Amino acid sequence: MSDEQQPSPVTGAVWTPSTIRRASAGRPEIDQPAAAKLREKMLALLDEYDKDRERHRAQQEAAHGLASLAERYAATKSFEERDDIAEQFGESLTLAEAGLIRRVAKAVEGALPGMIVDAHVDGWSAPEIASEVTCSARHAYQVIRDNPWEALWVLYRDVGNGKWESVASGPEETTETADDLAERILASRVGDDVALSRSGARVCVWRAGDGDDPDKARGEAEHEGDTQLDH
Repeated sequence: MSDEQQPSPVTGAVWTPSTIRRASAGRPEIDQPAAAKLREKMLALLDEYDKDRERHRAQQEAAHGLASLAERYAATKSFEERDDIAEQFGESLTLAEAGLIRRVAKAVEGALPGMIVDAHVDGWSAPEIASEVTCSARHAYQVIRDNPWEALWVLYRDVGNGKWESVASGPEETTETADDLAERILASRVGDDVALSRSGARVCVWRAGDGDDPDKARGEAEHEGDTQLDH
């Protein structure tokens, strides 16, 4: 058998150069343009993956930087210090940090009225809220006036030994703070009920949906028997 006649290691058939040429001729040729397009798509996908990974890394670094800023911000003792920190940080922001802050700011704008009202429920005044969120006191007042909140109150009678008995309850829509509402309701009820005034009474206020656990009341007022109203 000549060198040109080599048996197939699988079938034992003898392959000659002419046989190989005929077999090769029967195979489909590679579509070079299609292969090039596939290669371009694969490279584009790899490039997008790298960019996504880089964006994710940048966002993580930005979040870490903002967490450090928040810790410094919370530790300040005046609004002037907070302004200084914000100015210093603003001048050294990376693009990722700036993008994150702008996105958060847009989200906060939509939620800000609810935040203002909730802070007011807990006793914050409009000027205090304005200083905290850097808006005008007039704007804070307007938001509070335009968004009354739904309260739930419960009046308790002092039955002794540190125990209280619920004697009345109800809903109330108001723009007062929770403490102010509790004091108003207590004053009205005690003034109309001599027995309640003598025994001692207490009013707890919650925002609707908060439940009615006295330990988690948003506002509270208490009247000790036969004493002046004491908040």
